[in-house]
Amino acid sequence: IRSKEDIKDIRNLILSLAIKGKLVEQNSEDEPASELLTRIKEEKERLIKEKVIKKEKELLKIEEDEIPFEIPESWEWVRLGEIGIWGSGATPSRSKLEYYQNGDIPWLKTGELNDSYIYNSEEKITKLALEKTSLRLCKAKDVLIAMYGATIGKLGILEIEATTNQACCACTVYQGIYYKFLFYFLM
Repeated sequence: IRSKEDIKDIRNLILSLAIKGKLVEQNSEDEPASELLTRIKEEKERLIKEKVIKKEKELLKIEEDEIPFEIPESWEWVRLGEIGIWGSGATPSRSKLEYYQNGDIPWLKTGELNDSYIYNSEEKITKLALEKTSLRLCKAKDVLIAMYGATIGKLGILEIEATTNQACCACTVYQGIYYKFLFYFLM
């Protein structure tokens, strides 16, 4: 029988090998990441044109000294901002009861991030709160991360549409990016 620490170490080793592309043999017929990144760039341009997202300043190129480990030749290192739409939430004013009373939209706090799937929230907000504040409605399969405080680094994968407080950042990945890869990479 292995200890919990041994099991955790084995789990982390497997996760590390997978993230580095060393868990399975690489298929030379797989599409290179450069082609996926071209499609993502086109998707971003379309979303900007449709005013779904705003144009952001260009992200810095990844420098050699930033690369933590080798990856397969067909893969590419990118900034997180290149693979999804990121945004944090907000806390609607507690003094406005109409933002909370009889609400049915899940509103998550970082303490509810469980490094796993999220199916519900402790609190709910109303549609009015969503309309009148800077809240962002996150989609099922969005990856959440606690940005600061006691829960910094905690993760979650939404299985529902939900909103979050300002300490929580959500990523809606672009088409072609597997949300679970992002989740495990962040983990």
